[in-house]
Amino acid sequence: MDKLTAMRAFMTVADQGSFAAAARQLGLSRSQLNRQVLWLEDHLQVTLFNRTTRRVSLTHTGQAYLENIVPLLDNLHDTEAQLQQGQTGLRGVIKVNAPMSFGLSHLTPAVLAFMQQYPDIRVQLELSDEKRDPLSNQFDVTLRIGKPESNPALIEHDITHTSRRIVGSPDFLAKYGEPTEVSQLATLPCLQYGSLLHGNYWDLMHQRTAMRVKINGVLSSNNGDVLKQAALQGRGLAFLPTFIVGDAIGQGALIPVLEAYQPEKLVISLIYPPNRHMALRLSVFVKFMQDAFEDNDFIVG
Repeated sequence: MDKLTAMRAFMTVADQGSFAAAARQLGLSRSQLNRQVLWLEDHLQVTLFNRTTRRVSLTHTGQAYLENIVPLLDNLHDTEAQLQQGQTGLRGVIKVNAPMSFGLSHLTPAVLAFMQQYPDIRVQLELSDEKRDPLSNQFDVTLRIGKPESNPALIEHDITHTSRRIVGSPDFLAKYGEPTEVSQLATLPCLQYGSLLHGNYWDLMHQRTAMRVKINGVLSSNNGDVLKQAALQGRGLAFLPTFIVGDAIGQGALIPVLEAYQPEKLVISLIYPPNRHMALRLSVFVKFMQDAFEDNDFIVG
């Protein structure tokens, strides 16, 4: 029996969770499909499925085998599709991790546009403000904002960058006055990204000199959109990327202050393990994102 056919039969049963459903999808009889999977189990000398009269589930060995062959079969299909149909024939799954705010406001529309162009590629998009390890979490690609990765086990592609601004609402500035010196941040209400327990300060820059400035943190959060909402309500000054506050600045709802102390722009990049580099669908995804963010529409100034 053809081993590749048997592997695809196994993968389809695992995906469908049923021999009957998998047989319908493959256009086979249930007995034909069952013979293919049994042959594969005999060939490997392992049990891939737990079978009962009501359900089929993967054994631990079957789950491990599935995780290893899915990339192989997807990459094989990618290669065939490139030769026979062009890139529009690509399929498979891309598991993506990204920060919450950027993921919701900017990455999601780009991912949906990507899926419209490549309808056979499925995307699993996980948004989290926790910095998760791409390797242990088995992400195909991770979006990062900030310092480049120093991990030699990861490949990095810059896709864009973002400015950061200290901003306050018109009502806040009318009440407290517009600050002219960073020393005033020690007494003005400020909205801190992260935890107040980790230190109330902002890392700024003046005339190419980095400086750490003490602030009066009154609210902290690990999500920039929370701080944006607080700033819009006049609760304090916020120091945030323009992909979060750029629209509010453009509408006059938030006003930049202390512009002379603006730090360097943050790099926004995609990182992934080298073994993912061979997947054509991932290369297409990275190139699509580079093109999508080329104009930097969310950058203010």
